[in-house]
This record gives sequence, structure tokens and C-alpha cells, in this order.
Amino acid sequence: MIEIDLIRHVKVLGKPALYGSTDVAPITAENARLLARLLAQQKTSKAYHAIISSPLIRCQNLAREFSQLGHLPLEVFPDLQEMHFGSFDGMPFDDLFFEESVCKAVSEVDEETKLHWSQLEGFFQAPADIVLPQAESLTDFHLRLKRTWRKLIEQQVLIATKQKRTLGLGQQALKEPDENRRVLVIAHGGVIRMILAEILQLDWQQASWHQKLHIGHGSISRILISQPYQEKQRGHAVKQIKYKQLTQHVTTIAMPFLEEISNER
Repeated sequence: MIEIDLIRHVKVLGKPALYGSTDVAPITAENARLLARLLAQQKTSKAYHAIISSPLIRCQNLAREFSQLGHLPLEVFPDLQEMHFGSFDGMPFDDLFFEESVCKAVSEVDEETKLHWSQLEGFFQAPADIVLPQAESLTDFHLRLKRTWRKLIEQQVLIATKQKRTLGLGQQALKEPDENRRVLVIAHGGVIRMILAEILQLDWQQASWHQKLHIGHGSISRILISQPYQEKQRGHAVKQIKYKQLTQHVTTIAMPFLEEISNER
């Protein structure tokens, strides 16, 4: 059994905006609180065995600190980064034009900066049909995450299978070790939402899925991966289990984690 926790990064420094591929830093104090929580948990039976992170610093800063202080291996998956929102990526909402303001200021504003709410609202209402200027389409985002999730799962299953086999042979045990492999994935709200939709076989093209499922900063979504039974055969190479053979269960969605620190004080 493999247990994967998908945790969303903390809030970031900057005005409200669509921060997709824009590399904006996390709020230091909140990052420190989340790190403290993770380190405290690491001393319990719920300790992690590995960390996987998005390459963006709002995720990677926490991942690297936790890796160093928790003595855990870290791997950065480039394709775990958030959806790229093109010209709107990182643009503060306060700087967007309304239709009337665009008309009035047309002579004062460069053509490339004429980003207004109607474009963004259209995307929010039909994210699968409308592609923002110079942005990644929702379809491409879905395919990227689908491939990345499969790669991540197959990698972790292979590691877990090899480790259990090595430990079992070393102890000359008749049974496989009972300990589950626990992995922490630090990523983004859109990434987590897309992974959950893939596992639950829900319609990721619907605007309601992206609008109504709130993935809070610092929240955890938990997934259990079950492997098919394999009879242990000593002296034989470990066979790689195919992705389609695995059973994936979503046990927790967006459970508050960061907020629990405040409650404990």
C-alpha cells in the first residue's frame, strides 16, 4: 500500500492574481508554520518516506527545507507546476480593465496590456472551450497532469516493491513487511484538482469542478494506492506492476492542515 498526500502550498506574496507559472514566493511566516507542522508529524507513525515537489518556489522552498531538516529524499517534477495562464499569468486583478475603461484608455495603453475582465470571465465560465492569450489550454493541462501522475505512481510502486522485497529477504520473512510507503507531494490547487478528477473519473472540463471544489492553502488530499497481490518468489527480479492494475482510492479531499497549528497553540 502506498499513501500519497497532496498538499497545496501556502499563500504567496503579491496582489490577488492568477499565479500559474509565475514564480512568486510564499509568505515566509506561513511557510514556517507549515514546515513546523510537517516536522512534528515526521516524529510520529505517520512519517513520510519521500517528497515530490513542483519546481515553482512557492512549493519547492518548503520541499527543500523539509527534505533537509527531515532527512528525506526530494525529487522535483517539472510537470507538476500549475497551469500557465498566458498573458493573465501573474497579472494583478486590480490592473485588469473593464470594457469601458479599455475604450477610454485605448490611446494610453499598449495593445499587449489590454487585458480585461470579459476575457477572464469567459474563461471561468467555459475553461475547456476558451484559451486565454498565449496560455496553456485546459486540455493540455489535463494531459500533462495525467502523464505526470501516472509516471509518479509507477515510480513509487516500483520503489515500494523493491524495498519490501529487499527487507523481506533480509529478514528471511515469510510475509511482506506491513509498513506502507508514505509520500508527500507539494503542488498547486489546480494540479491537485486535476489529479482528483482523474482518479474519481469526474468531468474536469466543467467549470463547476474548478469553481466549487476549494483546495485551501496548506490543505491535504490523501490517496491510497493498492497493488495487486503478488506471490513472493525469492531470487527472481521484481516485475514492474502496470498502472492499470493499481487501485486508487481518494480518502481525504482538502483537509485543513495548516489551520490546525493555530488551534493547538
